[in-house]
Amino acid sequence: MFDWGTLIDPAAIASVLPGEYQRFSRPVASALGLFLEHLPEARQRQILAEQLAMSPSATISQRLSVLARACPVLHKLGQVLARDSQLAQELRGELQQLESLPPSVQPDDIERALSEELGPLDRLGITLTPPAIAEASVAVVIGYRQRGIHGDRLGVFKLLKPGIEQRLEEELALASLVGEHLDEKCEEYGIPSLDYRETFEQVRDKLQAEVHLDKEQRNLALAHEYYADDPRVHIPELYENCTSRVTDMEQLQGMKVTDFETDNQHSRRALANLVVEALVAKPVLSADCQSLFHCDPHAGNLMVTDDGRLGVLDWSLVGVLTEQERVSLVQVLLAAATLSSTGVVRALESIATRIDDAPALHEVAQQWIKRVRQGELPGMRWLVGMLDEAYHLAGLRLGADLVLFRKTLHTFDGVLNDLSGEDDRLDEVLFGQFVQQLIAEWPRRWAVMPHCRDFATRLSNFDLTRSLMEIPNTATRYWLGRIRDLLSTLRTPRCPSN
Repeated sequence: MFDWGTLIDPAAIASVLPGEYQRFSRPVASALGLFLEHLPEARQRQILAEQLAMSPSATISQRLSVLARACPVLHKLGQVLARDSQLAQELRGELQQLESLPPSVQPDDIERALSEELGPLDRLGITLTPPAIAEASVAVVIGYRQRGIHGDRLGVFKLLKPGIEQRLEEELALASLVGEHLDEKCEEYGIPSLDYRETFEQVRDKLQAEVHLDKEQRNLALAHEYYADDPRVHIPELYENCTSRVTDMEQLQGMKVTDFETDNQHSRRALANLVVEALVAKPVLSADCQSLFHCDPHAGNLMVTDDGRLGVLDWSLVGVLTEQERVSLVQVLLAAATLSSTGVVRALESIATRIDDAPALHEVAQQWIKRVRQGELPGMRWLVGMLDEAYHLAGLRLGADLVLFRKTLHTFDGVLNDLSGEDDRLDEVLFGQFVQQLIAEWPRRWAVMPHCRDFATRLSNFDLTRSLMEIPNTATRYWLGRIRDLLSTLRTPRCPSN
């Protein structure tokens, strides 16, 4: 067995992390080394051989990218981080290649595997059109043409890569081990004392769906129905030749959203707006009791089709926001808008599965209310930042789907920034959609009970009335807070001048 801890340099890891996160380079290197050390020896040899085959001058970014290709879990993690603007640009460029890899599975192997699943392809009138279109973390996609009574039909097969179930199972089984290791080393590494094992296991349970294509097929059918009333969004239609290892679906023609090249800033902004409206605003502002959201919206899964629509691929990983979760998230933002840290904490307590340090949570809420008082708008970016800090400093625990939703918003932020070049696109579009929905709800509000929240905005008439009545208190909180800020500044000792 290899001692990966001697080969993974924390200083090199630190070089690709943003400044405030460089202190995490040691636990990241340690966790990565532990993960690799517990893989089967044959896989370790293969990974080591790939690293040795690289040029001695290869950068840490290039080495991490090659490593990610060898491990499905790391591949998925790389896709998530590829658009994170906080990471070094070189690393982001390498990781973005993971969004859609050139295929490594040979066409003959693909045809053989498909025949084992579906029977002889010629009997189905199917002719594959190699080479494969793309390769993802667990599957390969290849196009085909099928003869039919009404003419030929173009489609694609998404096929699990050979041996991927075992490889993914091996890696996901290590989630608890890595989490336990970090839990035991919190003090030594100087990282927050959190239940890392529990968090890793939540993500593990969701990632296991990646190799169950029958679940993706159900999600795809649900998504197709979910977006049926929006002609601007194109979800691939599910076809009949499906198994638990093969998904047969419509082939979309187009390009990745981040490859959409135009000098017209208005067109790029319109595309960014559509991405937010379809994949964030729709589930957040849904009138349904449970709303579906795409958990893996990296740029490789979002495309501009040839007819100008937003194509959304890969529905293997989805989450559900419950009505109560959406009510609570809106209450957090409403409390932030009225500068009420107590209201923020109360709303978080209603959706938390656990809070390790209640006083610390109040302190986090007060600090983020201070940011609102200083001019930061309480939108989704504010919410995600506050939740991240509450997780690290107060041990705030949320359900698995909310954890994934938080991760999804991080991914969106990076994609939108690359697409439109504007940092505020997510919040600006969401706020506009919220206001439009609130106006559309107004006539029905005259005929419901005061506490009814059966609206897409999840705001009751009582919530709105209370917010209006809170205006004097909000003004008082604002000025008292500004006075406290000023007094705090005056009490801060200053370095003597030379």
